[in-house]
Amino acid sequence: MELASSPAARRRAALLWLGVSAAAVLAGLTLGPGALRLVRAPGTTFAELLVQCCTTAALVAVAGLWLAATDVARAVVLRRPGRVGRGQVGPVRAALLALCGITALAAAAAPAGAADPPPAVPAPAPVPAPSLDGLPLPDRPTGTRSAPGRLDVVVRPGDTLWAIAERALGPGATPGEVAAHWPRIHARNAAVIGPDPDRIRPGQLLHLPPPPPPPPPPPLP
Repeated sequence: MELASSPAARRRAALLWLGVSAAAVLAGLTLGPGALRLVRAPGTTFAELLVQCCTTAALVAVAGLWLAATDVARAVVLRRPGRVGRGQVGPVRAALLALCGITALAAAAAPAGAADPPPAVPAPAPVPAPSLDGLPLPDRPTGTRSAPGRLDVVVRPGDTLWAIAERALGPGATPGEVAAHWPRIHARNAAVIGPDPDRIRPGQLLHLPPPPPPPPPPPLP
């Protein structure tokens, strides 16, 4: 680029600097509040932070553009009359132009709808649990009478034949009575349980045998 020292070249450089300065002032008034919010009150969401960072980057790019225009205009205006030379971009001006281009590209790459958060999806209304008021409840939740003299028991999670026999005999049963009764339960339900008495599964329906008769009273002396 040829830098001439004619009055026309100086006028063009001055007009260019005035135009860039006016645009920089307008950009400062428009983008300045967003850049100040990044310092004073950063956004609490990613979208707000992204918009504030892009606004600050755009403001820095405008400042770099104004510095570059000021440098070029000063070089033209201060050049001596009648001197014509080949203008070369110095390292400071090159760094400003590179910074201006990088920040402008970063601001242009920001998504257009980043400031708008996604619409909130309303949560489904909770379904009220069915009330059990007024419903008859069985005495034992694990068993129902299906026929006179027979008790059907549904296996609960964590149940064992020992626990089922202990519940069937009642709280006064001794460990010996429980140990003698659970094999009877297994024998009666071998088709459901299988050969291994430890392989009972929740939800299985077991038919309990009648409890053994109480032992006879000791003879009187």
